[in-house]
Amino acid sequence: MKKHKDVKKILIEGFFLGLSVCFVSSLVGILVVLGADTTQMSQSISGTLDVQIVDSSGNSVASPNIVFPAKAFSMTSQTSQSVLGSSDERMRITNPSGSTDTWTLSMAATNGTTSAWSNGSNTYDFNDSSLDATDGLDADLVGGQMTIDPSVATITGVSGTATSNVSKGNSDSFVEGTVDSIDLMSATSGAAKPGQWDLVGVGISQSIPSAQAVGSYVMEMTLTVI
Repeated sequence: MKKHKDVKKILIEGFFLGLSVCFVSSLVGILVVLGADTTQMSQSISGTLDVQIVDSSGNSVASPNIVFPAKAFSMTSQTSQSVLGSSDERMRITNPSGSTDTWTLSMAATNGTTSAWSNGSNTYDFNDSSLDATDGLDADLVGGQMTIDPSVATITGVSGTATSNVSKGNSDSFVEGTVDSIDLMSATSGAAKPGQWDLVGVGISQSIPSAQAVGSYVMEMTLTVI
C-alpha cells in the first residue's frame, strides 16, 4: 500500500508539471503575436498650385470663352465691355500646400506683348495706351487697349475655405512693355493652406479704333497662378 501511494503522488506532481509547461508555452506564443502585429502603412496625396475654368458644379470647362457684345461699324472709336468669370465659367484657384499660403493669379496675352485682336485679315491692339484707340509708339501699327477691373469681382471660398487674406487686384490697362500682365487675385501670409477659391465677375473692357473693318475678331489670354 505504501508503494502504491508513492506512485500516485508522483503521477500528480507530473500532471502539475505538465500544466506549468503548457502555461508557459502559451504565454510565449502570445508574446510572439503581440510583437508581430504592428505594420507601417503609407499614403501619397499629390497636387500643385493650379487655376482652372470650371462650371457651377466644379467640372472643368473644355473651351472657355468671353463673348463681347456685337458692335456696329463706326467712324469713331468705341468701347466694348464684358465679364471675365461667369457662374458657368468661374476661375478656380487650388492651393494644395499645407505650408505655403501665398500666391498670385494674373492674366496676360498668350502670344505675348505683340498680340492683337484678329479676324484673319484685320487687327486691332490690346495694349496701346494712345487716346481714342489710335496707334501709339508701340511695336505694331494698330490702336486699341484692354482694361481689366478685378475690384468689382467676387471671391468665394470653395467648401468653406476661408477668404481672409485673399484679395482682388486693382483696375489696370495693358500697356506694351510696361503693363504686360495684370493681377486678378492674390493671397498673402495667413491665407488658408490648403484651400480653394472661385473668382467671378471681373470687369473687362476693350477700346476699338475708329473705322475698324467688320468681322469676327478673336484673341487668346492665359491665366497663371504662381
